Amino acid sequence: MWRWHLLLPAVRASEAGALERAREAVRASGAAVDRVQVVTFMEGECVELVHEGPFSEEQVSLKVMEEFMAGRGRVANGLHHEVYLTALDDPCPRTVLRRPVRAAL
Repeated sequence: MWRWHLLLPAVRASEAGALERAREAVRASGAAVDRVQVVTFMEGECVELVHEGPFSEEQVSLKVMEEFMAGRGRVANGLHHEVYLTALDDPCPRTVLRRPVRAAL
């Protein structure tokens, strides 16, 4: 099963009570508001690449990243994630593929 997380910048989310107020404001919509959480994301050294093209072809770019990591003595050190630079329905999507890394042991 594919599991994923949607990360959004939330500058005001750190204000006391902000998350709770937002949850209550939309609870009646039926949205899964209790699954929303505020997370500080600190990953350190990363390998990243801008993938230009369909999401179905990202595997080619991920392979390039893996080869780059291996050639520099790095291994994955966290979850792969993506930053969408264009709308999801853009005919020529651009996506930053990012992978936290560490030195291989």
